[in-house]
Amino acid sequence: PRFDAECRSYAEGMARLPQMKPKAGTEIRFTELPKQMYPEGATPEEITRHSMDLSYALEKVISQRYPSQPLDLLAELQFAFICFLIGNVYDAFEHWKRLLNILCRSEDAIGKYQDLYINLISVLYHQLGEIPADFFVDIISQDNFLTSTLQVFFSCVCSAAVDGTLRKKAEKFKAHLTKKFKWDFEAEPDDCAPVVVELPEGVQVD
Repeated sequence: PRFDAECRSYAEGMARLPQMKPKAGTEIRFTELPKQMYPEGATPEEITRHSMDLSYALEKVISQRYPSQPLDLLAELQFAFICFLIGNVYDAFEHWKRLLNILCRSEDAIGKYQDLYINLISVLYHQLGEIPADFFVDIISQDNFLTSTLQVFFSCVCSAAVDGTLRKKAEKFKAHLTKKFKWDFEAEPDDCAPVVVELPEGVQVD
């Protein structure tokens, strides 16, 4: 297409940009998130459980970077969001997605770090309010990431172990998103489908 033609999608816009890479040593040093969501030596049953509930991965991030103040993890989430929204740093968006995914899919941790999650809802409320409406079409809604991730989060918050304050705030946030973006959180989440988990080499199911 002509260089001055309007982009019809985010993917087309990205394809037109020059392939730019940061100079060594100048890249943003985000927390390195775990690639393996379960502990070494985990049994097949434990691997499956940790692959569905990412609390182990979240605890690992908190213990390594924010042991004294878990709430500081939200500062990193906000920093990644700002770097993408204002600085157009796509790697920051990917980090935001991965970090948010871990936070929202950590069912056991939601009961343990309720103050963290009460503040997470406030952070997401303001972040989503800053994004242009058409942004969701190509980026946020790509692969249904945000709706499916938040759907799991809202499901976890319904647990009896969660404080009423957090549950009530989550319900209000859910209603707000449904009204503003017409997102459907009532459909069966993808997590209800069978989960295929790759076992480490040498691990066998009895």
